[in-house]
Amino acid sequence: MASLANDNLKDNFIQGFLPKSRNGISSQLALPRKAAQLIKDLEIPGKKWEEWRYTRLNSLVSQVYVPGQTFEVTDISPFLIPNLEADVIVFLNGIYAPELSKVRYNAESLEISPISRLEDELLRTFETHSGSIIDTETNIFTALNALYIHNGVYIRAPKNVKGKAPVHLMHLSSGSKEVDTSVQHRNLFIAEPGSEFQVLESFHSIGNETTARNSLTEVLVKDNAKISYSKIQSENSASSQVDHTSAVLNRDSSFSIHTLTFGGKLLRNNLKIILDGENGSAELIGLYLLDGTQHVDNHTQVDHAKAHCYSNELYKGIMKDQSTGVFNGKIHVFQDAQKTNAFQSNRNILLSDTANIFTKPQLEIYADDVKCSHGATTGKLDQDAMFYLRARGLDEEKAKKLLIQAFAREVTDSIEIEEVKESLAEIIENRF
Repeated sequence: MASLANDNLKDNFIQGFLPKSRNGISSQLALPRKAAQLIKDLEIPGKKWEEWRYTRLNSLVSQVYVPGQTFEVTDISPFLIPNLEADVIVFLNGIYAPELSKVRYNAESLEISPISRLEDELLRTFETHSGSIIDTETNIFTALNALYIHNGVYIRAPKNVKGKAPVHLMHLSSGSKEVDTSVQHRNLFIAEPGSEFQVLESFHSIGNETTARNSLTEVLVKDNAKISYSKIQSENSASSQVDHTSAVLNRDSSFSIHTLTFGGKLLRNNLKIILDGENGSAELIGLYLLDGTQHVDNHTQVDHAKAHCYSNELYKGIMKDQSTGVFNGKIHVFQDAQKTNAFQSNRNILLSDTANIFTKPQLEIYADDVKCSHGATTGKLDQDAMFYLRARGLDEEKAKKLLIQAFAREVTDSIEIEEVKESLAEIIENRF
């Protein structure tokens, strides 16, 4: 009976994610056809899955969904970063919105295209790499995402080309009062040898209806190239997201990713970095500010496959009310990865007695000439610091805000784009 109930749950869930028809390139590419065959044998992660031990998906998968449709938006200015000069690509429920998008700064330097509009050589490049970095054969969410391979964006920097300005990928979601809405999209970023570009991706809700977002990003950073990627999750308290992001770094390359979570009901961020060339460098930085009954689970894995590579991972969380944070980070150093430097830290502040954090930093090392460390801390706001600030005339609310801002600043200060840094500081100041 339990198996039958699970099968019915899965069937009901995936029916709300299946596209009603094949769209454009989805009928041309092999990956969606392969994924469609795999889905029937894949399982929804359950309580017996160790990797999902602290994140129950019942509230997500027990709902009935319909695939999201585009909708009307006349003004995107509330979701722009003030004073930021950037190309803007807008998606409405995962569907490209050309009337709201504008590529001006990088029109002559980067290849930027909605996946649905790829043709000829760009389409062949996309087909070569899409699905090669993130597995679709063992994961029901990535397999479902492959069915919507036309939803999303392709960004490629040619050899030795540097982007002229950041590319802002803006995702707006809007649901229905009658039935919950599913949203799918994916990205492919490629930096050819010696190239460099920056991406900002943000997620916002229009209204208070429920949406379930299933997102995927594949990143390839070739020799001596660099990509900086910042992700801001700020949807409403009824919406959820399961995200998969993976990057492969070649020799002398650099990749940084900032994952900043402010809004959402249940969020699961799966992040994997593979250092596959000597002298590669990766930074994984995260900040989650949670309240109400929010649940955010950050799962990270850094694979040091080659020698002389560096990785630094820092995730910070601030939780209040009945919110829950999960951090599970793993560093895997392969036998050939001598002279590895790898560092991992998770630090958390609980602002209430009912907030929870589950943290599990891990090291798995098979090389003998490495410098690696990991650790986690959880506590309340520093009472000595509170007393010091109160003694100098600040009331309790202002003192608390100052300490929270100071705690978060280590994350925000590491962001390269100054305008994004300033915008995040304002969000943090107004959050608690």
